[in-house]
Amino acid sequence: MIGGIVDREVVQEAGRRRLLAQLREDPGMLVAGSTRIPLVLDRILLELAAAGGSTVRPPGCARCGRVVLLNCRDGEDRICAACGRARLDVLIDCVECERSEQLRHAQVGDHAYCRSCWRALQDVTDKRLDRFVASHIPGGTMHMMLTATEGLKADRLLRLALECELFGPGWLADPPASSTLFAAFYTRLRELGARLPALTCGHCGRSGRLPDRLGGRICCSSCYKAAHQAVCDGCGNTAHLELRLANGDRLCQACTNQLPESWASCVSCGNHRLIAVRTPDGPMCSACRTAPGADVCTVCGAQGRCRFPGTEKAICLSCYAATRVDVCHQCGQERECRFAGTVKAICLPCARPRRPCSICTRVGYSIRVTPDGEPLCWYCAPHVAETCISCGRDTRVSARTDQGPLCQRCARNSPLMFRDCRRCGAHGRLHHRRWCDRCYADDKIRELLPDSVVAADPTLAAMRERFLAADERRTLDAFRRNTTVAILREALTSTEPLSHELLDRLGTPGSTGPVRALLAEHGLLPARDEQLIRFETWCQDRSAQIANPDHRRLFDRFVRWRHLRQLREQARPVGRRQSDGRRQELQQVLDLMSWLTIRSESLAMLDQGRLELWLVDGPPVRRRVTAFLEWAASNKVCPRLRVPPLRRSANTPTGASADERWELLGDVLSAEDEDPRTRLAGALLLLFGIPVARLHLLRVTDITGTERVTIRLGPDPLELPEAIGQLAIAAREHRDAPRLLTDAGESDWLFPGQNHGAPLSRDSLTDRLAKFSIRARHARAGALASLAQELPAPVIARLTGLHIVAATRWVDAVVASNARYSALTR
Repeated sequence: MIGGIVDREVVQEAGRRRLLAQLREDPGMLVAGSTRIPLVLDRILLELAAAGGSTVRPPGCARCGRVVLLNCRDGEDRICAACGRARLDVLIDCVECERSEQLRHAQVGDHAYCRSCWRALQDVTDKRLDRFVASHIPGGTMHMMLTATEGLKADRLLRLALECELFGPGWLADPPASSTLFAAFYTRLRELGARLPALTCGHCGRSGRLPDRLGGRICCSSCYKAAHQAVCDGCGNTAHLELRLANGDRLCQACTNQLPESWASCVSCGNHRLIAVRTPDGPMCSACRTAPGADVCTVCGAQGRCRFPGTEKAICLSCYAATRVDVCHQCGQERECRFAGTVKAICLPCARPRRPCSICTRVGYSIRVTPDGEPLCWYCAPHVAETCISCGRDTRVSARTDQGPLCQRCARNSPLMFRDCRRCGAHGRLHHRRWCDRCYADDKIRELLPDSVVAADPTLAAMRERFLAADERRTLDAFRRNTTVAILREALTSTEPLSHELLDRLGTPGSTGPVRALLAEHGLLPARDEQLIRFETWCQDRSAQIANPDHRRLFDRFVRWRHLRQLREQARPVGRRQSDGRRQELQQVLDLMSWLTIRSESLAMLDQGRLELWLVDGPPVRRRVTAFLEWAASNKVCPRLRVPPLRRSANTPTGASADERWELLGDVLSAEDEDPRTRLAGALLLLFGIPVARLHLLRVTDITGTERVTIRLGPDPLELPEAIGQLAIAAREHRDAPRLLTDAGESDWLFPGQNHGAPLSRDSLTDRLAKFSIRARHARAGALASLAQELPAPVIARLTGLHIVAATRWVDAVVASNARYSALTR
């Protein structure tokens, strides 16, 4: 059994010799549980322990202590994948919205962006790129920009636009110093006719294929290989080193092939040759390894002529052809490739050798040849331009059909290029393994939830049926979230009972959130208030950082008495703004305690003079310690102190004008393709000044009626106009909540959020309204100013839910503004 485990985990003979030498030097690695053992030994120990080994001791994670595969490093120690991902979470100050303590979603140079700002910037990516091309690229046009960026995903496209704005002029002056993304964009623009110099190696200056980077500059393979060569301990030549012996000697490929253990008698042909693979039956040479022979295919199970016969990789010729279909890393097209399944996958057209053009002498792919057989490059070959039968443009022909030629853009999506799926026979665009979207999505779902897992739990069977009935494109988009899907797979196949604590150990809150919502939606997990849990964790972490034990006890008592008690007793889930506000208050309490600790003083020594000194020396937000000082005084911890209140500025009836609000309302009502819930929120904000903090908490029961539709925002129901009423009915019927792999219906909240049983966050609803160019605070001020001119304060308060004091202030502000206007016009 031990031999079988070692054979599976250490395939290469050189790796076995190296591991054996390490174990002979330190046999205690088998029982010490050290986190500094080699990764391959960690795999072996885990399998030995799972097989019943009682004397070996697999190491636990250096951070969380879990005994799992430790495939990440933290210095010299090994940590699990979940802890490795947790190290990447960084809190930043977003350069776009200028909010602090935001989780970093992306970073370009020194500029860090949060998730909401990154997604908002994607709407203006084309404009930014077009502005850069028009101002910095000689001969650049919008058509060139769109063609050069065709096929890029939204995130890559936005990163390119931001890189162009930050570093574009400098990179244009020195192209080898640019990023890989900008270099591809630069090369594509030059191919489309932009007057740019050729991209050359940043070290030797040669043009051609530049696949590597060296010293932060793009370089050719020759320069990269030359920089990474070393002296072989066998022949003494400077070359690539392929093998490290147990005694520390490193050998090149030629010396490795000369070792006696690299040669043996092939079990197939019987010749003494260089061995390519060691099978269970014995060593096999390269020619015999790939020669077709009779065997059972390990993919489809059919018996016939297979490649790699007699091994665990036996595969029939048809399945072998399907496995070679991959996306070429050069042209980006899905076709039969060499090195399929790796990052070096390259299709056969791209793999052909580069030759110098017979006219311009540039080294590249020969598109055509002259009558004498001399190669011609893409620039020098006469292009055949014909009219595309789909778009009508006179452009280069990419594909020819029975009805006529197609350009590259139209050939990609034209029904004339559709084929029959290999599995179901459906006619359409084919993707991975020459399957349609539906077949590929079903295969992914059944791989995630196999029959063996589904048979153990009927709930999982119902969940899989729901996944299979979902839209296949939505499913494929979800499976592109590799980290989240990996967490879901590990949670479903774990030997531990499914719980929130298990998900907390598997990843960060951002990566486990979609999994948690999905499992709670199907009843596999109980609903949990995520914002409350995060707030409790934050309080515990901050409490542990307080050096003074007396201050730590006071902080914990105050948090339990005021914040945790209030949040746990409220009926609705904790909102993000609510938890952020309480964190800000507690942070000021921590700052006051830290200030006292630096001065070697306690809270009991705090008097009015010291308090005013601390308040004057900081921002106005320090006045939020009022509640803490009142609590401390009532508990005889410090004397009763007075914190000067912040002066509340009077309401100013300035905001969006009536014409501006009517124009925005027209856009909202006419956008029939948009989400009716977002349109309803925009209409209520523009007409009645309902704040976003109230809108995102609306429930389904707040909307009543079918002909005369009313909505309850305050004590009295508010009757809606006919157009807004129909919009409210549509919003009440359309309550799908986003979930991983599929949507879920909510029966309580009008704006359901990503977490099960919780409403949409205030920031998310604000971002949705921004797509209609609605600035929430500006539009609300204009709407309330208009209402205050027409209705008395009690009516406004009872219909809109606005507090009577706030409504009175708005009426007073409007009256004062009208009085000033009348005085000025006399």
